[in-house]
Amino acid sequence: MSSPDGFLPDAIEDGEVFTRFLMSKSHFAREKGRVKPQAFMPNPNPAHGRLETSVHRIARLTQEQIWQLGYGHVEKAEEGRIIKARAVGAFELVTASGLSCDVNGPPYPRHVDIVGWANEKHVRLMRATEIADKVTLELDLRP
Repeated sequence: MSSPDGFLPDAIEDGEVFTRFLMSKSHFAREKGRVKPQAFMPNPNPAHGRLETSVHRIARLTQEQIWQLGYGHVEKAEEGRIIKARAVGAFELVTASGLSCDVNGPPYPRHVDIVGWANEKHVRLMRATEIADKVTLELDLRP
């Protein structure tokens, strides 16, 4: 079976890359060109009873299509949620940090939740730092 948009298999493939859309300037350092660990800290999802960090699969998408995915499904200008940048990295960074990926589609096409976060905040921060230190930063260049 393939993903909701028909372009990807259900399982994440070796070498597959993700993006995390960043809405807060506190999640990246523009001058240094790096993503901060806070960008990957998980949020509680009461419906699933777990901590999650939302990312998107971007295999086989152009740069323009990736940004359109974010603008159309993540950004909510009316609520003040404006994409300012995005982090890009390989899913291997997630699994190398002892976390897992839940490929689930909803609420957005190509959506994946990073799961398996520890209950202890210092451990979560360590895992988020491991990921943030190895991703690249791409700024939103809209005027």
